Amino acid sequence: ISDSDRDKSCYVIVKKYNGVYWETVIEGVSKAANEIDASVYLGGIDNETDIEGQIKLIDEAIESGASGILLAPATSDELVESCKKARESGIYVALIDSSINQCEFDACYMTDNIDAGEMAAKEMLEMLYDAGNSPTDPLEVGIQLSSDSSQAMVNRVSGFLNFWAGNAPEQWEIVQDIRVNGGDTKKAQSDASALLRENADIKGFFGCNNTSTVGIVNTLFEEERTDVVLVGFDLADETKQMLQNPEYHAVTVLQKQDQMGYLGMLSLNSLIKGEKSEQKYFDTGVIMVDSDYLMANAVS
Repeated sequence: ISDSDRDKSCYVIVKKYNGVYWETVIEGVSKAANEIDASVYLGGIDNETDIEGQIKLIDEAIESGASGILLAPATSDELVESCKKARESGIYVALIDSSINQCEFDACYMTDNIDAGEMAAKEMLEMLYDAGNSPTDPLEVGIQLSSDSSQAMVNRVSGFLNFWAGNAPEQWEIVQDIRVNGGDTKKAQSDASALLRENADIKGFFGCNNTSTVGIVNTLFEEERTDVVLVGFDLADETKQMLQNPEYHAVTVLQKQDQMGYLGMLSLNSLIKGEKSEQKYFDTGVIMVDSDYLMANAVS
């Protein structure tokens, strides 16, 4: 990203090397890299389940004597030791998109995922009512996520379930079989199809991340299930198509992942320059996106 031959070098290690979401993260990183005088090396894994791949990339950064690592952790548990090792080697570690389960990092820029999960559940209930569902009828909502070892995913689900438990009618339930797709859109699609087959009362889906949402969208389009409400995450082209189709009931929680990359990179630069902050967590915020939002903001 940067051609600078200065003595500061930052390693950016993302969770998935391809896909619109991560391309947007990298755009934010690039913007910051152009503003600061540092060499930036970009690495990533092809699949969110490739934890060993991320550990290897962190090891490479340590061995090369990096000044800082900007990491989007694929798991909250198994990268703790690697981050600890990096910091013990004098390397600053800033996290984006998701956190790890111990404080072996210097800053973290991400969505407040519990809050985002609660917002998603509130939106889901409103849309289910708007779609004509009665509080006295049996109704189920299916949930999909890409990883159950990612703190971000787990927090989104727990925020959703907490709000649901306190606000949903008694007859309305969450399908116990919460599906995990490992960031694979095809698996997300077949899981959504299976959940619809196995649970006759499904009238809603919560997709906790981009791949889950796209898989659900593809299934609902394919099976023409205009009766099923979707609350998703992020804004892939497929999701946009559903939001713009008046026959379907859908919204999506849009993260500000470009800000994660941008602010995470600037924060790493500040740390390398010796500017410390007491605050570790920074909420980058979300926007609830529906067809009106797309029209108002000319998103095509």
